[in-house]
Amino acid sequence: MFFFMSRVNYKLTYVVVFLIAILLPNLDRFVSFRRFSFRSGKDGQRKRGLFHSFTFCFIITAILAWFYPITAFPFFLAYGTHLITDSWTVEGIKPFWPLKYASKGSVKTGGSLEQMLFYGFIVADVIMAWIVLV
Repeated sequence: MFFFMSRVNYKLTYVVVFLIAILLPNLDRFVSFRRFSFRSGKDGQRKRGLFHSFTFCFIITAILAWFYPITAFPFFLAYGTHLITDSWTVEGIKPFWPLKYASKGSVKTGGSLEQMLFYGFIVADVIMAWIVLV
């Protein structure tokens, strides 16, 4: 997030959009519609579909670029980063939903490697924030 901060004119908008977009793909944990549920697959585990795809990311980024351009870059950056890191997990993602191709890695969700990566990203963010803001 802070890597591009020195080149951004609307810093507050950038940060707010980034923080919302980084969490947005996990909306499928909480949303379900009458006929279409995002919550679970056949095996009872959470299914990563539309919201965990670059298809959705590209569509929303294009809409934002058309109507409110200053939000498009931080949205794409945050949402795309979330998708890339989720593609490292064993569960993986379908990057170009509705195509069946899945991108999977070897990181177990909730495992020690995921925790190390999470805290590593936090440390990197704190260091970059320190460099940019001080």
